Amino acid sequence: MGRAMAERQEAFDDLLELARQWLTEFADAGAALQRPARKARAAIPTEEPLDVVHGLPPIPDRFTVAAADGSQIQPDRHGAALYYLINIGSLVYRHGSGEAPEAKSESMLGYTEDDLYEDGAPVSGNLLDIRRDLGELERLVEVCESEGSVPTVALVDGSIVLWVLRDRPAGARSAKVGAYLEKLDRIRRSGSVVGGFVSRPGYNEVTQLLHLANLGGDTKKASEQQNPLEHLPDRAVFATLPPGARSSLFISPKEINQAEYTRQGHEVHFFYLNVVEEGQRPIIARVEVPAWVAKDDDKLNLIHGATVAQSRITGDYPYALARADELAYISSQERAALEDMVATALIRAGVPSTPSPKAHYKRLTRRGF
Repeated sequence: MGRAMAERQEAFDDLLELARQWLTEFADAGAALQRPARKARAAIPTEEPLDVVHGLPPIPDRFTVAAADGSQIQPDRHGAALYYLINIGSLVYRHGSGEAPEAKSESMLGYTEDDLYEDGAPVSGNLLDIRRDLGELERLVEVCESEGSVPTVALVDGSIVLWVLRDRPAGARSAKVGAYLEKLDRIRRSGSVVGGFVSRPGYNEVTQLLHLANLGGDTKKASEQQNPLEHLPDRAVFATLPPGARSSLFISPKEINQAEYTRQGHEVHFFYLNVVEEGQRPIIARVEVPAWVAKDDDKLNLIHGATVAQSRITGDYPYALARADELAYISSQERAALEDMVATALIRAGVPSTPSPKAHYKRLTRRGF
């Protein structure tokens, strides 16, 4: 495996050189590539040159960063009862205020028919993920609406494109996206900015765009000819960004972004960002923002600068997001305690509390019996 990885790294380096060559060669071709990029589901260029570099902007002496993250316990048909738990952790960090960060953790237990079923389908998997995402964003809305005139940045962990809804029926998908975008509207009206931070992103949307550019924007050829950069992640192409600098803006080609977000004024843009300080090895993250942030220089500079400032507290990842994740995490001891509480509550209510035979024997074997 080690020898194979060494050979792969050599091939990777050659492809990386080619990708950066194309990035420079086609830097000014963005306008001509916009329409074919949408059709080919590649990163959609904006008006900026593809290879532009934006240095770290100045940031206010006082600003607030609010971050939220969530975790959940999925419904288990083998358990003593059918329920789920969503736990939302959040941290509010008021830079320049001298105040200690404000930490919060909120849980919601779902057990009624309305909680457990939606349009006849059990609420689990992606459906539960969306409920968690909505809970995270609602917490950020609360902070943004309470911060007043202080510049405020709301950060979520991961993409702000609800791509997990792609397999849902159109009506159900639109309703979920509408609820999410309504919360983005409230953040916009509060005067705050919002973005999604993606650590070690695996996207290859920009490398798809470069392949398309090398074929003169011919989408038919691009679909027929193998992209030599296919397995090269975008973050590698932008590893030459100076510390604190960001790349050009691009528009997410995700179908749901084009169909739902764009129509409601929240078309998701993204850029790549080197979050480290001078002298350190590059660490490239992806930051996603809605159109109303991307098209406002002050708002874009605020989220750029605030994200770097937060990341440099830990060295490579926004501190507020790291703490929010810690606050959202549900430990094995907490899961066991919740199971005991549920079993006790069922006994008190006169309801039999018996896990399935499968669950019973799993517990025995995993405890060493």
